Amino acid sequence: MKWRQPSGMAAFSVLWVGQVLSTLGTRMTNFALSIWIWQATGHASDLALMTFFAFAATVVFSPIAGSLIDRWSRRLTILLSDAGSAIVTALLLALYLTGSVSVWHLYVVNVVTGALLAFQLPAYSATISLMMEKDHYPRANAMLSLARSVPAIFAPAAAGALLAATNIEVVLLVDAISYALAVVTVFMVRIPPRPVSEHEETPSMWRDSVLGFAYILRRPGLLGLQGILFAVGLFAAMGWVLLTPMVMARTGNAEAQVGVVLSVGAIGGVLGGALLGVLRPTRQKMLRLLLAALAFGLFGRVLLGVGDSLFVWSAAWFFAWLCVPFIDGYGQAIWQEKVSPELQGRVFAARQLIENLAVPIALGIAGPLADYFLEPAMRSGGSLAGTFGGLVGTGPGAGMALLCVITGVLGVLVVVAGALSPTVRLVESRIPDHDATPSERAAAVDEPPIHVAERH
Repeated sequence: MKWRQPSGMAAFSVLWVGQVLSTLGTRMTNFALSIWIWQATGHASDLALMTFFAFAATVVFSPIAGSLIDRWSRRLTILLSDAGSAIVTALLLALYLTGSVSVWHLYVVNVVTGALLAFQLPAYSATISLMMEKDHYPRANAMLSLARSVPAIFAPAAAGALLAATNIEVVLLVDAISYALAVVTVFMVRIPPRPVSEHEETPSMWRDSVLGFAYILRRPGLLGLQGILFAVGLFAAMGWVLLTPMVMARTGNAEAQVGVVLSVGAIGGVLGGALLGVLRPTRQKMLRLLLAALAFGLFGRVLLGVGDSLFVWSAAWFFAWLCVPFIDGYGQAIWQEKVSPELQGRVFAARQLIENLAVPIALGIAGPLADYFLEPAMRSGGSLAGTFGGLVGTGPGAGMALLCVITGVLGVLVVVAGALSPTVRLVESRIPDHDATPSERAAAVDEPPIHVAERH
């Protein structure tokens, strides 16, 4: 019997299984490498540099990746990311097997994998709009969210068990195999060809790379939506930076409590993705996004800051992760509906660059602000202890707790600003879908004249 490649949601589900496996392998490797580098150097700065190099590479390569995604087939770009990561992991495994690995090798590996990651999410997001009907966009985005959340629950324990029973080489081998399986899934399904552009001439790589940013800037509703997503990403990253030291400081270095909070949060992310996947399609995605962002600020950040027990911290981290799939999923679905498929690679890569900037900004703000100002100010007798001590307490960790409250309040203000702006609140109706009829496009309130580079 001849094999018939699945299509639509069935095909995307096959790709999704491959991504879950590869993400699980990657998280296991990240955990194992963090343990190895800490044991080898004893320097937290080395761990921070690994994260920095990965994010910096993704930011730098995102515009180039967006241009190439819209020039190449979607299958090729996905294969490039997965197969390239498999090769890099195999080379790193070879270094470990020969006993020649050094810390700088890990920096180089993170640069290369960060560059490959610049292709991955924009390519998958752009592929969704080619493979299925618009009503399935939120469900597919929820699955992508689950692909990030589910491995977060199991990867540390799985990697820890493998390290205890074997060694880091086995973890790397599992990671390489997981990427190979992801590559196999790409060949198992039918991926529609990318839309063919009708540009009179192919623009230069530079002009092509900045088109995504120009597209966003020309549409105030989408620019406002991106602003909200960036703000939520920034506050989420600041909470991620602060959580472990805050809980450690307030519990007297109780590592087990940190682990419980992280695990409960990951469960919230899985539940949020699952709920988004089963909800019926809606034309009020922006409203649901704003409500989720409001809950994120109130319960995921303010509650985290005012909490003083394992139960409250776990509940706050659970709500934070629970809300993220709704914010990301509905937000991404709006972009997929509005942006023409032939432009999605460049636009989504521009969005990726903007959102990834939140991590280094959060690292640059949260740590120094907490260490050098808020923590000293919230000690007993400190300059802010009398004002905010009744809210978050005083002593070790209180300054970081206050910063969590501040980011939560700022997040609420961002949501209120978005809700009060018709341009943002009504973005779904004021900007036409990419497949809108000429009459629907002409009636759109916020649709700018199509630039020559955007024609299709």
